[in-house]
Amino acid sequence: MLEQKSRDQFPEQELWDLTALYQDQEDFLRAIDKAKDDIQTFCRNYKGKLTTFADFEAAYAEIEQIYIQMSHIGNYAFMPQTTDFGNETFAQIAQAGDDFETWARVELSFFDAAVLEAEDTILDQLLALPHLTSEIRLAKIRKKHYLGAEVEKSLTNLREVFGSPYDIYAKMRAGDYAMDDFEIDGKVYKNSFITYENYYQNHEDATVREKSFRSFSKGLRKHQNAAAASYLAQVKSEKLLADMRGYDTVFDYLLAEQEVDRAMFDRQIDLIMTEFAPVAQKYLKHVAQVNGLEKMTFADWKLDIDNELNPEVSIDDAYDLVMKSVAPLGEEYSQEVARYQEERWVDFAANSGKDSGGYATDPYRVHPYVLMSWTGRMSDVYTLIHEIGHSGQFIFSDNHQSYFNTHMSTYYVEAPSTFNELLLSDYLEHQFDNPRQKRFALAHRLTDTYFHNFITHLLEAAFQRQVYTLIENGETFGASKLNSIMKDVLTQFWGDAVEIDDDAALTWMRQSHYYMGLYSYTYSAGLVLSTAGYLHLKNSETGARDWLELLKSGGSRTPLETAKLIGADISTDKPLRDTIQFLSDTVDQIIAYSEELEGTVSK
Repeated sequence: MLEQKSRDQFPEQELWDLTALYQDQEDFLRAIDKAKDDIQTFCRNYKGKLTTFADFEAAYAEIEQIYIQMSHIGNYAFMPQTTDFGNETFAQIAQAGDDFETWARVELSFFDAAVLEAEDTILDQLLALPHLTSEIRLAKIRKKHYLGAEVEKSLTNLREVFGSPYDIYAKMRAGDYAMDDFEIDGKVYKNSFITYENYYQNHEDATVREKSFRSFSKGLRKHQNAAAASYLAQVKSEKLLADMRGYDTVFDYLLAEQEVDRAMFDRQIDLIMTEFAPVAQKYLKHVAQVNGLEKMTFADWKLDIDNELNPEVSIDDAYDLVMKSVAPLGEEYSQEVARYQEERWVDFAANSGKDSGGYATDPYRVHPYVLMSWTGRMSDVYTLIHEIGHSGQFIFSDNHQSYFNTHMSTYYVEAPSTFNELLLSDYLEHQFDNPRQKRFALAHRLTDTYFHNFITHLLEAAFQRQVYTLIENGETFGASKLNSIMKDVLTQFWGDAVEIDDDAALTWMRQSHYYMGLYSYTYSAGLVLSTAGYLHLKNSETGARDWLELLKSGGSRTPLETAKLIGADISTDKPLRDTIQFLSDTVDQIIAYSEELEGTVSK
């Protein structure tokens, strides 16, 4: 039985070490004071004095150093609280960081205004500077929807207000989503958000899966009205900002800084919903057949094809798997990411009060940090190598780009992470020499990489598209409407392969991505790019070098230009269709392995 412990019950080696950023809270507060001094000096030197190209060039050199300080402060402020939302000290750190961030952005808003009000000839000169390409490209996009210095300053002042729906949701999920215990054959099982998502939902015992899912769903349902109200506040504020800035739709507003258009967003959802859905249904029907299930419910769909081969994995074992999996990328990559264990980048503890899921952060040119909850399953290794993929991109982009150019477009930011998951599956498959173990590896390629990123997050995006369309049409929603939309989306995708009921409809309450604009669909978009990169790695002598060039490029190029580094043209649907074919071939290979196993057994 898996029970959550308090944070102080975990060994130090399973907790991240934040001293690479600041030694303690006092050191953090001193950093805020220094940053405030630097910002005030910058304001005295440049406020009202930015008129020429030379003025802006000099200001950018100074403000970059301020932004780097803000990157360190912002990450340190955010991270501790996500490890334990019940810790008051962590809450104080988060509040201090938020207060500073709002103050700093208001003080520096004059610079943003000056850039957006600058003559186009000056912006063109700045765009020619290699370290400012991303910054000025995005400034040109913002300039078209600029509201004037005073309005922009007021909106900056409202930053925490606009961020409050997410804050409310995150705290609700970490602290309020209480799940009842459940009992099987006289044995009582504890349940929680993290325990269900990381352990019970792919448990080998069908009764455990079913009862834990019902307990989990009951816990969610208690908060559905509050969660719906929080989400409504989020999308209404985004629609308000879209209208204020003169965008045709809220979709155009949210896609603008991804540097992609609505057609690319819609294509990603539509092709997967129509052309990948049959492939996914075929696979799940096969999983049900192999496991002797008469029907597959939503409590079953994360079931492994062969639970007896789902080994317990230690954190040290995972390190070994990560390093062996990324070896094809060469020594340069391996040396950088190998540091994560010794330098304690990763917070593994599955303690109570911790945020669920996983993330990686990038305090510029310090080193990345990763949050996850370790339960000792193979799925945890996929989460870890996924976040190490983000970490590798952060390191290579930071080392080769200015602060202004380091951040990838959201459209393909999930490519480095999902690419690493493909390397893990490839390593596992080629370590084995019998069909059962090869099938296990390929099944995890599907369930831990593509099902999570190509299905779970894609269905979130299909759901989001309907929700934003409601708001775009002047309508509103509550919990019952969100349940109805989610149930319809799940039913459309899964057809008769999975039984979708009212508990499955509560899936919209399980992710924070809805509070991040049009982010969910980018998991599948990034996975298309990572699949193209993986196939390029397997089929080209320059595959590893080209992938590292993509990582090093950061946000210096547009998404279309970046994809061309690995020979992919994402202006067309070919990379997406190639990915769907790759997945279809994977399903067929899994079924072939099963047939080979049946033949072996029958003999």
